Amino acid sequence: MKPNITHEQVLRILSGDQVAFTAFYEENRDMLYYQAYRFLKHREDAEDVVQEAYIRIYLNLHTYNFSCRINTWMKRIVKNLCIDRVRRNKSKPHYSIDEQNSEGSNFILETLSDGEKTPDQQVVDNEESKRVLHLVKTMPDQYKNVFLLRFFSDYSLIEIADNLSMEVNTVKSRIFRGRAYLRRKYRVS
Repeated sequence: MKPNITHEQVLRILSGDQVAFTAFYEENRDMLYYQAYRFLKHREDAEDVVQEAYIRIYLNLHTYNFSCRINTWMKRIVKNLCIDRVRRNKSKPHYSIDEQNSEGSNFILETLSDGEKTPDQQVVDNEESKRVLHLVKTMPDQYKNVFLLRFFSDYSLIEIADNLSMEVNTVKSRIFRGRAYLRRKYRVS
């Protein structure tokens, strides 16, 4: 693991030392990009989030209080920017339904499948997938954020707990409640 940033390094960056900031940027960029990409599943959006995150990191570095690792602090900024981007883009998803089907929205439908599908069944499945995605979008945020990380970004329970700063049992509970919410809404709609 990389060591925490020192107070001296923060002061050098805040004083405008471009070499220090460039080294700091290059050291952490891949880690932040990976996190953004795992959440958003879209390369250009992940790159945009990382750039925006570095602007926020630079503007708010003076508030970093060394109470946690700098990586944790920066990941929290990236996570919040990703959540904001998902909320802003609810009405216009960045990837196709087919990609989303393979990434998690089809988990209800997969249990009903028997293998080969006719073109009619594929159309029905696409409509059902759209319905499931719509229901996921209507979930309360406390369930939706965990659900998106688990089923659309393939985060482990521990990774979700770390990224959202909560206990693993809380993550499990929210996934369970999120599934129950989806089942109820799926039956009603």
